[in-house]
Amino acid sequence: MGAMDAAHVVDEATGQASATISGETGRKKRKRKRDEVETAETLSRSIANSGEPAPLKKPKKWKNKQRVLVFCARGITYRCRHLVNDLKILMPHSRTDSKLDRKDKLPVINEICEMKNCTKCMFFEMRKKKDIYMWVSNVPDGPSAKFLVENVHTMNELKLTGNCLKGSRPLLSFDPVR
Repeated sequence: MGAMDAAHVVDEATGQASATISGETGRKKRKRKRDEVETAETLSRSIANSGEPAPLKKPKKWKNKQRVLVFCARGITYRCRHLVNDLKILMPHSRTDSKLDRKDKLPVINEICEMKNCTKCMFFEMRKKKDIYMWVSNVPDGPSAKFLVENVHTMNELKLTGNCLKGSRPLLSFDPVR
């Protein structure tokens, strides 16, 4: 391929700068305003001459980067697996991982969450093929809670009527049973 030739032209009437690139493929024109060209050149010269650091960027809009790792141990039943899949569908900020071996200890979960860049964790385990336990934890060094899941209903069994959005973040509230 041949070398590309570039020419910069500033139109005095409109104040627009155009860069014309010609080569084997044809001509392309890109127009920029004259002010943008001058400020970019002036800024690059002033930084190079003064040795000062670049000006600070605008602060970006805050994004919630909290992610939840949802996974389970080996040896769970199909109903528990459907529960885990339903939770993954309902929480758009969730991450998944392969099943954890039973012989692994619970501190391994913290390492898995750090590798997946997650700040929260939901872990399901089954004991004696009948009791489902759900661990909920704040990963780095936060509290953890262990719940016994008494009943499982999948989303296919429920009608889910109401004003719920599928992609919204779920709220968890503990109300006393009366």
